[in-house]
Amino acid sequence: MKPAQRLRELLADSKMIIAPGAYDALSAKMIEQAGFDVVLIAGGTYSNFHYGVPDNGFISQGELIEAGRRITAITDLPLILDFDDAGGSPLQAFRGVQLAEQAGVAALLVEDMVPATKHFWTPKDGGERWKPQLKLRSVDEMSNIIRACVEARTSPDTVIVARSDASRFGFDNLAERMAAYSAAGADMLYPCGYPLLDLPKLSAVVPGKYVMVTVKNPTLEERQELEDAGVKMLLVINTVNGAVAGFRENLSLLARGELLEGEAEGGAYLPIMEAIDAAEWARRARHFGYS
Repeated sequence: MKPAQRLRELLADSKMIIAPGAYDALSAKMIEQAGFDVVLIAGGTYSNFHYGVPDNGFISQGELIEAGRRITAITDLPLILDFDDAGGSPLQAFRGVQLAEQAGVAALLVEDMVPATKHFWTPKDGGERWKPQLKLRSVDEMSNIIRACVEARTSPDTVIVARSDASRFGFDNLAERMAAYSAAGADMLYPCGYPLLDLPKLSAVVPGKYVMVTVKNPTLEERQELEDAGVKMLLVINTVNGAVAGFRENLSLLARGELLEGEAEGGAYLPIMEAIDAAEWARRARHFGYS
């Protein structure tokens, strides 16, 4: 069964799907081995880890697709790819969806914000962080982009997720956009920034399958609340935080001349070899006559 077909099966089930965030092929493989059903790669995470830049539209559509290709090459899990604004026009979106499908992507998350206006971050320094004016594409413009994504699909199983950041402009604005994107053919809706447990209010006005995101790992009880509220897929993007914290701690230990975390037991070498199935590559080497 192809990953997109598997994702459709999961969406037809009554349970909420947990989608952990990966930042590269290794972390995606570890998500698979931990028993999760899907994997997510967020544009911000990819920008941060692979290019060392913030999530302000610096990376191209082709770079996002290549990120997806590297992950689908080593895992059969359905991949949800953050596709930013799908290139910013219906024609770019049309071509991009087909290229993403060729790369094995199961779902594409398309947003209505202008990428260069998002996620500017400055330290508080005793005051408020600078928040520039977020710019959204018009309802018609974004609807045409969603329509192009839907019509471009070569497989009906490919899932198109429409994200809107209009919640900060009021409920009516958000509801209008969610309804328009649903009418344009989006399979799932992602009201970014909308309170998770308030979802019944929105879904009563705009029925559909909803994707939500969290930066906090919900407890099992909280997950049930979210599922009851109508969340069909929960994106957990902060799974990479531990990697950063661990790397910083190891650098601190290195600077102080102390043993690195787990070094006495072989460090991360063994877990990495297990994750990439290095033993199977060794078996193949013997099979093909390596000595």
